[in-house]
Amino acid sequence: MKNKGVKKLLVKLTLLVLPFALWPVIEATIVPINFFTFRIWETISVNKMDVMAGPFYPNQHMVMVEEGELAPHTPFATKRKVEWFTDAYGYRNRDTKHDVLLIGDSNITGAKLSQDETLAEVLERQLNQDVYSFAPATMNRFLATDRFVQDPPELVIVSSIERRIPHLTPVGANGFGSKIRNFTGNVINNSPLLTKLFVTADRTTKLGLYHRTLANIERAFGKKEYISYNNEFFIEGEIANRDYTEKEIMDMANTLEGYKEALEERGIRFLFMPIPNKENIYYQMLPSKKKPDFLPRLMTELRKRNINVVDTQTDFEKLYQQENIALYPTDDAHWNHTAVEVAANLVVQQIKQHDPNKKDTSHFVNYTR
Repeated sequence: MKNKGVKKLLVKLTLLVLPFALWPVIEATIVPINFFTFRIWETISVNKMDVMAGPFYPNQHMVMVEEGELAPHTPFATKRKVEWFTDAYGYRNRDTKHDVLLIGDSNITGAKLSQDETLAEVLERQLNQDVYSFAPATMNRFLATDRFVQDPPELVIVSSIERRIPHLTPVGANGFGSKIRNFTGNVINNSPLLTKLFVTADRTTKLGLYHRTLANIERAFGKKEYISYNNEFFIEGEIANRDYTEKEIMDMANTLEGYKEALEERGIRFLFMPIPNKENIYYQMLPSKKKPDFLPRLMTELRKRNINVVDTQTDFEKLYQQENIALYPTDDAHWNHTAVEVAANLVVQQIKQHDPNKKDTSHFVNYTR
């Protein structure tokens, strides 16, 4: 009798647990891929299967109405229709050609931007060259990727949002891990079956319903905190405009100089383009109204070392503070399409300055549109 009772209990427990065990599989195979997400980034980003070549699922094409990352599903969210393409390696490109290569973070990827608004595509139109977005990724990932050894770009532009510059890793850091990722990524990419299996397996780890429900509960009970001033949302707030010591500036400059030297050894030109934090350009909205000096100090040091650097901060400040032109979405910390166009024009000017034979294909942009 005891055995029958235990069996019944086990059956009941199995029936109770079964829906929860099966649901991730149902999400990954039946439910529309973006059913529980608010933007394409979370929809197709690689979650746990970091043996895949890129940060996103390969060969994707999606169109979705997105909301910003700082206030999704709130009255402050601003909706925007965007289109995404990813290439065979899982990066946000229509193809894999690369005369010029961009290494950077989610700004270079183009969070909350449509495909034709990304820096890679805007630059491609202005330079009349193939521009490849290798983002989010690092210099060490680039150096360990054999397709760029076999077919190197002419120019590499490294970009970083201001708050991440102190965390840029020197050449050689995690080099072995990058090589392993390159190897496993190539193996998976060479097999459509393996690619499908890994994408499906990764989708089961996302637990979209769980995370969406948890976020809704946190918002309902006021546990979800937002940093906002005058209904403008920020990712760090006051701490973003922190002070840096001279040693910290030197350490960052050393890292970037190492990037230049590693690329020069391969015959590749180097350009660095920092992107100001939203808090930097909108500093007057913050309680302290403190204007940061980090980027000007860093750029001064880089120029002393003959490192080509694009000064985006000066033009961003003029457009926002003098002409009141928004450069970041209200509900997001990433730059908008206007800021991308400004940056692209500055990059083209910088390239022409250091390569007089290159045709100047930059054009006047109406930033007030």
